[in-house]
Amino acid sequence: MFFNEDLNKYIQFKFVENEKKLEKIKGFNFKEEYFLIKNALDQYLDNQLENRFIALHGLRGVGKTTILYQLYNYLLNEKKIDSKNVLYVSMDQVNSFFDTDLYELVYTFIKGTHNKNIAFLDEKIFIFVDEAQYDKKWAISGKIIFDTTENIFLICTGSSALEMEINADVARRLSKQLIFPNNFKDFLLLKYNIKTDYRFSKALKNLIYFGEKKYAKKSIKLEEKVLGNLYLPSNPPEFEFENFLKSKGIPSTLNLDESESYEKIYTQIDAIINKDIPTVKSFNTSTSETIRKIIFYLGLQKPGGTSINKIANHLSVSPNVVSGILDVLEKTQILFSVKPYGGGGKIVRKPWQYFFLSPSIKAAINFNVGRFNLNNRKCLGTLAETLVANGLYKMIKLDFPFMGLFYPPDKNSSDFIIRTKLDDMVPIEVGVGKKTKKQLKNDINKYDCEFGVLVSNRYNSIRKEEEIIHIPLMTFGFI
Repeated sequence: MFFNEDLNKYIQFKFVENEKKLEKIKGFNFKEEYFLIKNALDQYLDNQLENRFIALHGLRGVGKTTILYQLYNYLLNEKKIDSKNVLYVSMDQVNSFFDTDLYELVYTFIKGTHNKNIAFLDEKIFIFVDEAQYDKKWAISGKIIFDTTENIFLICTGSSALEMEINADVARRLSKQLIFPNNFKDFLLLKYNIKTDYRFSKALKNLIYFGEKKYAKKSIKLEEKVLGNLYLPSNPPEFEFENFLKSKGIPSTLNLDESESYEKIYTQIDAIINKDIPTVKSFNTSTSETIRKIIFYLGLQKPGGTSINKIANHLSVSPNVVSGILDVLEKTQILFSVKPYGGGGKIVRKPWQYFFLSPSIKAAINFNVGRFNLNNRKCLGTLAETLVANGLYKMIKLDFPFMGLFYPPDKNSSDFIIRTKLDDMVPIEVGVGKKTKKQLKNDINKYDCEFGVLVSNRYNSIRKEEEIIHIPLMTFGFI
């Protein structure tokens, strides 16, 4: 390994630049994930050395970089760590300027700043690497650093493509944390500094998954506490919930008006197409334009399955191209798929449903063509269904990894159906306005379910009537 003098000069410049950038995050509130990583830092400082290689991954714009700067600020200004022992860099810059990798970056930093080799470090060093996916070998480099010294705490962030570089050997050393777009709880915290009982979200998830009386009782009690104390400075909670649903699902839009928020989201979509997707798979210029068309095609679709052949015919491209693009879009996590419930043949025959990871992305695409007005019930219903799909998907990723998420493929069925670890089925219907329970009851009988869930704006509080659990739409926003 050779010392890179130009890279060392860049690193020394970053020390000065990063401390100036801390001014920009003053007054920012903290997402939950910040406290999880802060706890890992505190444990490391107390010489608990196992959890010292962490990856934060998720959709562009969900706040990963802000979390890194907040942790940087915590170390410098609260823990009083010497600034020369904390490095923040963005790997897209490093890769572009120096055509190098993570290991050479760390080697040069330790040699140039501390005049030591990595193996002989005798003080704790903290290295935060943003956009790590621009180095295809980041995970292997992280493993080598982890195995070489206990005196480096390494955090790498990037798009969900980070996961593709993690093999079994790396996974034994690495702790992963998926960062999601805002839910309503995040929005209230980040925008208005309103803290809600952390147990509320967990109780709601358990209620949906298990349906047991004890979870219903706990959810109702916490709902009364959270919503009963929810006083906002200028608008009623229902207004702010609709504001969140339309345009505040992405943290970077919190202080923008509606049209500015949508413009910001368009910019992030462009960055996903032009920057994130090429780190997963190379496409030519014409295919990049097809990717954009597919994103906007899905954004303008009403809820329901969309077949690959239908998209291919609409855009006059081959089904193979569409299939490859959809696969990449899922890997960058701008969207996810919900498959039809049933045997293998049914899954093949029926179209899949695709949902954006935040209702605000769908709203932004529709706003661009003048279609979205929340006074329109169909519009609100579309965003509501996206919100519920997001919450259920999040439950799989963070809480119930063995949960299955599907949609019932037959007519007169509910919107979703989940399968629990014990193979119990739970149908879920999303209702806006005057929505009957007929479809939900059909699926309860068809799949021999103990209960079903109706998420609706017609109710102001959680209740259970016979075999149906009613959850208000705004309440579901806390999941």
